[in-house]
Amino acid sequence: MKLTKLLIDTGHSRAGNKTLRLAAALLMLLSLSHCAQLSQQDSVTADLPETATEQPPPLSEPTAAPESAVAALQDKPTLPPGLQTRFQQAKQLIRNEDYQAALTLLVPLAQSVPDAAGIHYNLALCYWQLQLTEQARQQLTALVERQPDYIEATNLLGIIARQAGNFNQARRYWLDALERNNDFASAHKNLGFLYELYLAQPEQARYHYQQYQQLTADPMAEAWLSLLEQQE
Repeated sequence: MKLTKLLIDTGHSRAGNKTLRLAAALLMLLSLSHCAQLSQQDSVTADLPETATEQPPPLSEPTAAPESAVAALQDKPTLPPGLQTRFQQAKQLIRNEDYQAALTLLVPLAQSVPDAAGIHYNLALCYWQLQLTEQARQQLTALVERQPDYIEATNLLGIIARQAGNFNQARRYWLDALERNNDFASAHKNLGFLYELYLAQPEQARYHYQQYQQLTADPMAEAWLSLLEQQE
């Protein structure tokens, strides 16, 4: 927050608009360093529930990795103890950012349990982190076709589209995620960045920043809104 305040205060200095634009650019670059990946919390999303009553908590945008979450499965497959152990090992490898090693465990798991959404999401996440984008997209697309309400997969598809420069496609993914759950904070955050930085639609950006702020109380959202207002 000290850096955020410094950047905002700089925008009010006598240096004028040039300094403001530089400050805004620096802050957005810092923000996008998170926006382009999954938060460390967010990346290991997709546990297989151990009971049929567990529900998935909300996730976030690939900002560096999604909050630890339970996969939203309707017909939840039960993993035998050996497979469950390997899945837990794979998730720990992802937490340690050893995506290649996690991949060697997840590929045979995905073949053994084709209906386990959590396994396929984490497999896609590993492909994405290893820059195997097409493999990640294939996994996520198939997952969303089977489970349209698995908004974490839709969210990551949006990030992949944005990184490829397909801004309108990214917008469609994130809006679709919000149609299924309007309280999905990550989609609001991603849309705020998209509308402001790529689509030049500040009013839409403001709306999604505000929604994200209400859902998360993230102090960075206040800084984004302040900078957005100063640039208009």
